[in-house]
Amino acid sequence: MNTFIDFMEKRFIPVANKISENRYLKSVSTGSMALLGVIMVGSIFTVIASFSWGPYQDFLTSTQLGTLLNYIPDFTIDLLGMYMAFSIAYCGADIFKIKEHALGTGLISLVSFLMLSPLTDVPEERLAYLNTSYLGAKGVFVAIFVSLLTIQVMRFFVKKNFTIRMPQGVPEMVTKSFTSLIPAVAIVLIFGLIKLLFSLTSFETATDFIYTLLQQPLQSLTATLPAFLVLILISNLLWFFGIHGSMTVLPILMPIFLGYLAGNTEAVSAGEAIPHVINFGLYDLACLGGSGATIGLVANMFFFSKSKRYRAFSKIVFPSGLFGVNEPVIFGMPLMLNVMLLIPFLLTPLVIVSLGYLLISFGIITAPIGILGAGSLPPLVHGIVQGSLSFGIYEIIAAVLSMAIYFPFFKALDNQAVQEEAAANELASEDSTVSEI
Repeated sequence: MNTFIDFMEKRFIPVANKISENRYLKSVSTGSMALLGVIMVGSIFTVIASFSWGPYQDFLTSTQLGTLLNYIPDFTIDLLGMYMAFSIAYCGADIFKIKEHALGTGLISLVSFLMLSPLTDVPEERLAYLNTSYLGAKGVFVAIFVSLLTIQVMRFFVKKNFTIRMPQGVPEMVTKSFTSLIPAVAIVLIFGLIKLLFSLTSFETATDFIYTLLQQPLQSLTATLPAFLVLILISNLLWFFGIHGSMTVLPILMPIFLGYLAGNTEAVSAGEAIPHVINFGLYDLACLGGSGATIGLVANMFFFSKSKRYRAFSKIVFPSGLFGVNEPVIFGMPLMLNVMLLIPFLLTPLVIVSLGYLLISFGIITAPIGILGAGSLPPLVHGIVQGSLSFGIYEIIAAVLSMAIYFPFFKALDNQAVQEEAAANELASEDSTVSEI
């Protein structure tokens, strides 16, 4: 075990730290999380509109409420790529130390993203329109590349002072607009040239090129259970050593899972089966109670602890664990570097995710939609919000499985604590006797 810990500390953790601190990945992760409100709103209305009960659907149709409810996903999740083009550039400008130009960077990135999206001409009506499929899930990776490149070009011009300087007394917003003018011209020319070059290829658009050569293969890779389990294992190993493992893994999964979310909501709206089973919902299952699926650990502590130490501690960690917060357990128990809990901490998420995936594959339970940001909801409620009552019921079963796996390891710790408290009480009693004499 010592050899393993030494290897992790010397070889694995430094690499993981570099990944989690990478400014490009942080920009993508922060920008994606900033869209949480938009994503949640769109997902919730998709769930509300998609309940498959016949009388309910007839009611939505007869009252036109179904049409009203479907407006919201059309302009939230279905335009996710467009929102990401702004959000990642806006948040990334702060991360790359050009915060004063964040708004301009975000807007220029959005313009550049729209430039790369193809226009469909309608000659008889003398108009052209944007194909919204290029603004949603299909455009997520294009949005990432556009926003990151926009940040770097803007940063280059700002750092080199290749900007228009306004005299004192000019309003701040006007000054910022003119400061961004030269880099804005350079950026739109770059993306205009990219658009032109791709129009001369068989792909025709940058979106089709990236979607075909990069996004589809990555989605296929992360759609496999073994690859997903490996990423969960890496995340929990990092947490065991006190490093925020989710911050290392989620930036890799974020753009892919956001693409899945859009595809899943479209399928649910059409009354079809969810095409992407491995999504944010399944990741939340791996983090039931927090990373390591520690809901079983805190439940055991709350219901079965004999020691004063863990009985008192459970009053804090059990309520927070129900809502997916387990930092008090990891750093306060501590679970971090606690060899006694390493096996259940790594094993539990793999077991409950694998079983859940198996039940979904056999049609026993319905897959979650994959809503981002629902991980703080307690079991059952989380599944319902994800559009699947059966998945919510399985979360209760998964919590019981977590308790069963953690139980023998926790009892060993609890018994040890009981013995230590008994020894401490005995010593205190002896000291009291001596002082009386």
